[in-house]
Formats: sequence, C-alpha cells, structure tokens
Amino acid sequence: MRRLTGARNCGHSTVEYSVASFIQSFQLLSQAEPCSLCGEVHPLELHSCVARSYRDPETIEDVWIKVPVRYCHRAKALGRQCTKRLLPDFLIPFARMRLDKVIEAGRERERGNTVEECCRIIGCIDLRTARMHLKRIEEAAKTVALTLAESQAAAVHLHETDSPLRPLTPLNRLEELLVRQKEAQLRAGWSRWRKENLRTVLQAALRQNMKKVPMSYVSRPPPRS
Repeated sequence: MRRLTGARNCGHSTVEYSVASFIQSFQLLSQAEPCSLCGEVHPLELHSCVARSYRDPETIEDVWIKVPVRYCHRAKALGRQCTKRLLPDFLIPFARMRLDKVIEAGRERERGNTVEECCRIIGCIDLRTARMHLKRIEEAAKTVALTLAESQAAAVHLHETDSPLRPLTPLNRLEELLVRQKEAQLRAGWSRWRKENLRTVLQAALRQNMKKVPMSYVSRPPPRS
C-alpha cells in the first residue's frame, strides 16, 4: 500500500498531479464556468480535501492522493446537493482504474488487440474487470457523441458539413465531434469557456452512467502516514 501523497510518478505510467495546481485551475475556471451544483457563475468555494485512491497499472498497487471537495452555499440554500468531489481527468468516478489507461486500452481493443492485452494496460488482475471497463467507456463515448451530434444538428450554421460520412469507432467518432464542437465554440465567441477534451467528457458521462449500476469502487480508509 502506498503512502498518501499530492503527486505521483509511476515510471512509464507517469501521472503528474498536484492538488494545489488542480485547485488553482478550478479557481480560474470558476470565473467563467457555471458551478456544477447551482448552475451560477461564482468563485470556487472549498469544503475540504479528501483521500482518494487509484490503481497503479504498473505495480497493481493502490496510490493515494488528495482531491478537493467543492462547496456551494447557494445550492445548500436551494435544498440541493451542496458538495462535490472534483476529480482530475485521469480518474474514473466510483472506480479505482485510471481513465487515461482505460481509454488507451479501448483504442487498442478497437485495433483488434486481445482483452488480455487491454487488461495489462489497465492494470487489472481479472479479465472480467477489463471487459466491464471497456464496455462502460464504449457506452459513455456513444452517449456523449449522441449529445454532441444533437447539439451540432441544432446549430448547423456553426459547423462544417462537407466532411465525408464513414464508419468510425465510438472513441474516434467522439473525438471528431469534439473537434467540430470546439470549432463551433470559437465561431460563437465562447473562447473563455473550458475546452472540453476526451477525458473530461467521458468522465462526466461515466459519473452519470455509473450512478445506475452497483459501484465497483470499494470505499476504505487510506493507509496511515
């Protein structure tokens, strides 16, 4: 078991993470992006920083970090959920596997590689776990792609329409739609808003989808320092 830390380097599976830098980036975003709890734009308020673990795919051990918890007094006054954990984009909600590694494994699976190889990339010890995460990432990619396609169809004047139609894998289709969405946002003058990327949109979709299924993330206290 690894000790609690604010940053972690995993050899060839490097993760650069600092809780202080992560909080600073959200403080900047909160100046223009609506709060995820109340829907209004206001300065970031923090409730606390809590321990969170993820699986190191190289050592198959748990790595513990700190993640900030957002607090919103406006949401509390409205009787809504008033706290929310802010996860860096390499984490999956309610799961210990790394999102960046699951995406990498999903790409390899789309290229025809075996589940065993995907299992090694993710850091699983059971093929069923790899299949579960690959299925969830595919479903999340389809969900977000459908949402983006509907949004772009409703604003065709902001999007290029001369691209050829061709069969694409779920992850490739989502990436193409994200590129079009970014171009449309620039045309609409939304340059101050957060630039969504593949990890952040999949993380949000997984958070929603995984509320409907039994959690695979076993909650337990971090190791003593």
